[in-house]
Amino acid sequence: INEANILYNIKNRFTKKRIYTRLGKILISVNPYKLYPLYTSDIIDKYQNSRNLSQLPPHVYEVAKAAIEELEKTKHAQSILIAGESGSGKTEACKQCMQFLAEVAGSESDMEKKLLECNPILESIGNAQTIRNDN
Repeated sequence: INEANILYNIKNRFTKKRIYTRLGKILISVNPYKLYPLYTSDIIDKYQNSRNLSQLPPHVYEVAKAAIEELEKTKHAQSILIAGESGSGKTEACKQCMQFLAEVAGSESDMEKKLLECNPILESIGNAQTIRNDN
């Protein structure tokens, strides 16, 4: 694996509207600046109910599901690191992780509501005005 091969693979997948690329435990996401039907209830269910995430296409839900599985296995707090340049889609990736976690938590525990109430705070932190984003 080298940088040229990674970039070629990411570009190749992106031209096929596959914005996520798995690189070991790292998920690389390319912001398409378009809406794709990647965040439906059916897709959440597919990742939530999967016993083998590596059999599914790379997706931000895979990262959230892996965090849940590791939390259940180790009983230790988990973190998801989302990094990138301005306008790269960090806030959207965070929002989708939160949506997945809220869906998995369910409304019986009221956790779903609490998680989704975090979104405005997270968006206000992530939506600073920059050269690339006029927020």
